[in-house]
Amino acid sequence: MSTPDDEFPQTVEQARTDIELTRRELGDTVRELTHRLNVGERAKEQWQDGSRSAMRVLRANPVAVAASGAVLALAVGGLLTWRLKR
Repeated sequence: MSTPDDEFPQTVEQARTDIELTRRELGDTVRELTHRLNVGERAKEQWQDGSRSAMRVLRANPVAVAASGAVLALAVGGLLTWRLKR
């Protein structure tokens, strides 16, 4: 069974080590909280990840992307033509 005395540093060196570990843990915590609270930076990171992913798809399947773009252009053109004639 451990007692509170077991957790308390017994020597100056143990106290210094304990203080250093606590400082590191607090620093890690502050960095994590800063990252979580910086919504703009996180949104920017997600946008960049999405852009990279889209570029990978584009580079891997250029013909499919071009065909999809052509179909979309025809659909929009057809819709505009239909609306203007109506």
